[in-house]
Amino acid sequence: MTDSDELVFECELDAPPEKVWRALTVPEYLQRWLKPTQEIDLAVVTAEENVSLTYRWRESGQGAVVGVEDSVVTFELSPTSDGRTWFRLTHAPVAVSIAANSNEAGPMMLAA
Repeated sequence: MTDSDELVFECELDAPPEKVWRALTVPEYLQRWLKPTQEIDLAVVTAEENVSLTYRWRESGQGAVVGVEDSVVTFELSPTSDGRTWFRLTHAPVAVSIAANSNEAGPMMLAA
């Protein structure tokens, strides 16, 4: 995986970080704001209240891309001087280590 595999979106939101945090963590708000019509399985990986939140994201159900691995979606929230939020979303595929003796292409870990 390279940095070019990541999708990054940044913008300023007209709401304080606490309000954006609620939109990302309260299930009914998250459902309305983030979740598309197809099924998405989300699981919290890390969370620092009002600062950052990382979900493991997996598409499932009809319309899911077969063979696509989990990805990680990270939301970073920074307060601005005028009470708004600088919002950064990073969506990246999960890097899966491959055994050194594997014939598959991918990152390898070799023991010393």
